[in-house]
Amino acid sequence: MDFSADFTAIDFETANRRRDSACQLAAVIVRGGRIVDQSMWMIRPEPLYFSRGNIEIHGITPEKVRGEAVFGDLWSDIASRIGEDCLVAHNASFDIGVLLACLRQADHPIPDLHFTCTRAVARRVWPHRPRFGLKPLADWLGIRFKHHDALEDSVACAKILLAAGVDREAESLEDLESRLSIHRGRAGDWGYRGPRAAATTRTRRSNRTSITRNTEATIGVGSSLPFLYPGQVPKAIVGEPSAGYQSPSHPAAAEPTIDVQRLLIRAEFIRPLAGQRVAFTGDLRSLSRAEAELLATRLGGLCQPAIDQTTDTLVAGRCQASRNVVDGIGEQSRIRILDETAFLELVTGPAADVSAK
Repeated sequence: MDFSADFTAIDFETANRRRDSACQLAAVIVRGGRIVDQSMWMIRPEPLYFSRGNIEIHGITPEKVRGEAVFGDLWSDIASRIGEDCLVAHNASFDIGVLLACLRQADHPIPDLHFTCTRAVARRVWPHRPRFGLKPLADWLGIRFKHHDALEDSVACAKILLAAGVDREAESLEDLESRLSIHRGRAGDWGYRGPRAAATTRTRRSNRTSITRNTEATIGVGSSLPFLYPGQVPKAIVGEPSAGYQSPSHPAAAEPTIDVQRLLIRAEFIRPLAGQRVAFTGDLRSLSRAEAELLATRLGGLCQPAIDQTTDTLVAGRCQASRNVVDGIGEQSRIRILDETAFLELVTGPAADVSAK
């Protein structure tokens, strides 16, 4: 199921502690779950005063914006790019607050805005995460970016929301918000109301916890599976020992874990198997067949029940039956053959870190 969301992710950087001191704004437009356009504006704040602390954070100085237009003169261009989209920001109360303050300072009428917050979304989708800042979440999801650059932050924000939609198998932004019981924020000439989550009773929390625990045992929703044979998969995706898991061969030792959820989310951004027909033979040691096929699908592949003349890639487990299939293909075949390690490294890369933290 594709997450076909439409929205515009935004991010402001400010010159000082005043909300109307915007010095940089970026907007990243998403259509059908894909980033299709992006814009960035450097802004000369009025007055042209930068605090030392803000400069240390984003590196923008008065000299860099002295020749730029003020927000009021840029608004028509900004408004045409944003349109009537749902705006998305990480810690949206800050960015929407800056937008409203800059509009008021420029004496522009405030349009009817609707927006949501990726911080609030992330808290609902990944409640087990220890931190919900933009950088910790992006690092965990494998999103590389330069923090405190408005354009890079906007792209990271967009990707976090897309990852959340993929994780919850939502069809649209509205569907994701409904599944998470999150109501959009609103703003206009009448005032401001931030995004909010529906009230949750103690009983509903208990039920949700039970459902989450049951779901974690299924495919790709926060599951961390024990390796049966340590060392057979890239060390990059080996995490801490699984609590309470005892190795059959070493009763006193706990096995490492693999963060399947994180692999699935990263696969959506990478998609190295796009358009390829993929078959599996033999059992993998770190993933069930269902999980491996779901991962291949998220990587863009089309899974086949068995190898045939149309197969592009074969993922072979470590068993005699798999070796017999591989030996029967022959060196002249166009079929690419991957062992389990190579298959997982399509997502992780040889040195990537997607361990369960």
